[in-house]
Amino acid sequence: MSIALVKIDLVDSLAVWRRNSRVYLRLWKTELVAPIIEPIVTFFAFGYGVGALVDTTVEGLSYLSFVGAGVLGFSVLMRTIFETTYGAYFRMVYQSTYDAILATPVSAESLAFGEIIWAITKGLVDCLIILPLIVGFGSATSLFTPLAIVPLLFGCLFIGALGLAITARIFEIDNFNIFFALFFSTLFMCGAWFPIQSLPWWLQIFAYILPTTSVIDLTRACLTGNFLAKHIYEAVYLFVISAALLEWALQSIRKRMVV
Repeated sequence: MSIALVKIDLVDSLAVWRRNSRVYLRLWKTELVAPIIEPIVTFFAFGYGVGALVDTTVEGLSYLSFVGAGVLGFSVLMRTIFETTYGAYFRMVYQSTYDAILATPVSAESLAFGEIIWAITKGLVDCLIILPLIVGFGSATSLFTPLAIVPLLFGCLFIGALGLAITARIFEIDNFNIFFALFFSTLFMCGAWFPIQSLPWWLQIFAYILPTTSVIDLTRACLTGNFLAKHIYEAVYLFVISAALLEWALQSIRKRMVV
């Protein structure tokens, strides 16, 4: 089997990206409501609500500082994965957008990559909106705070690729319920809301395997300036898993769309 990554035409992928961006610009007012409301509500719920019950520091941080990476990562990753699941499914099945694009010289791999970079773009737009809120709430205290965009970028890549690969294998929209039940379950074990060390040892092993754990850990390190040796391994792991899932997504779209 040939490597799908080498079949990407960046010009064609950017054309797919531009198509999606034009649709977004027509709906930008409603698209920006959620990334502003959700993190504020989540901050009050976790940072102040749950935080009021936490008398001690968490990993040397106040709970408000600890949970900042969770709020930011959760919001950005959710925006990305919804774009490559429900959004991509509607374009692929109900609107026949993929069929129309593939009727042109655009390859399945370029189409898939264009969809993923568009999903990453939406995640990063939300990041740029939410990050100042994180700073305003006092959860980001480090000069390295702007670097939080880097792990979130790779987080969007891996989650966007995963979502598109799953979408390529779903033929009934209700089947997304199974995927999201599993996905949301993992979000409670990735260190976003409480330290992984609080879990039983066997669940800690599972938690560290989750790429979302690396995303949250690296984001928290940037927001607080507390960098550790383990972050090097997490960065390498996140890069490798992102590349593997991207390859899987490209091959999955070709298998689904090209007879």
